[in-house]
Amino acid sequence: MPSNVTIEFEKARMNYDQANSPEAKLAALLEMQRAAPSHKGGENLRKDLSGKIAAVRREMDKKKQQEKKGGGKSVSVPKEGIGQVAVVGKPNSGKSTLLKRLTGVDVEIAPYEFTTTKPEIGMLDFHGAKIQLVEIPAIVEGSSLGKFNGPQVLAIVRNADVVVLVSSSEKDEEVLKSELENAGIILNRGKPRIKISTVNQRGISIAGKQFLKCRETELQQYLKDVGLMHASVVLSEPTDLKLVSMALNESLTFKKSITIDAFSDNATGKNLENLKEDIFKLLGKVLVYTKKPGREIDYTAPLAMPSGTTVEEAAKSLHKDFSKMKYAKLWGSSKYGGQRVPKDYKLKNFDVIEVYS
Repeated sequence: MPSNVTIEFEKARMNYDQANSPEAKLAALLEMQRAAPSHKGGENLRKDLSGKIAAVRREMDKKKQQEKKGGGKSVSVPKEGIGQVAVVGKPNSGKSTLLKRLTGVDVEIAPYEFTTTKPEIGMLDFHGAKIQLVEIPAIVEGSSLGKFNGPQVLAIVRNADVVVLVSSSEKDEEVLKSELENAGIILNRGKPRIKISTVNQRGISIAGKQFLKCRETELQQYLKDVGLMHASVVLSEPTDLKLVSMALNESLTFKKSITIDAFSDNATGKNLENLKEDIFKLLGKVLVYTKKPGREIDYTAPLAMPSGTTVEEAAKSLHKDFSKMKYAKLWGSSKYGGQRVPKDYKLKNFDVIEVYS
């Protein structure tokens, strides 16, 4: 190894030595590659890094193929209600306490670790809509590597729509996030806005170069190392090699999440209603109530529609005959109650619609 490597390279090498998953190894190797000496004396080092990167990518691809063939164990909880929320925490973090407060379900709460040995399920009522909360057995450092049935437990999180982290300290929260990330579960960021596709023309073309946070040659070499010799790359956000790796890794899943301290005042009394609303917002939906002409509003079974849903889309979900709706009246986000609104009007939370066909 060249003697004049940078501090950044040494830090990345230490991260590589301590990495406990292929994804973590790849991220460290990419940092080492970025910080590697560019002079001729570092040629062998760069070549060695490229070989290691290719090997890790092959390991990740093999793991992905095994999962597709059913080679890995997984556990899932059938979804109910308008969305499924995984409640995740370390031992004695207050997961069961929070679940009981939010849903009223009778779960065992004890002062010793690992009280929860199987998924516990409760239904949270939010203005008539039911949200399924699934408390999973405790996560610890090393769960992603197999401790305490970690992979099976983390599979439940992967299947959920959103995640609630239960933690009273930043250190514990970081452990939870690290274990989830090592299992391919990325919190609070969307899939990288990077489009990479194979093409018939020779070479690698890159659009959106203004977003590159590494040298263009580094990106081209990395793509060649992972077997993409002829590719089109379109970048739409600031991009380094780690982000490119994420974009190529189809095993990653991206979830919205919040962190809750189950023992704080924010998780008791009237504040529980605020927590319920925060959890609902993670689902990215709006609740829409219906009214039949001449009848009262039905507040018992709201429609849970994706944010941005139009009046016409909501009407079609009610009944196929409403595909030819004439107009609708709206209460809630309209200027006045019972206002006629166009078909493309975007519904807001707690709106009430009355459809005429």
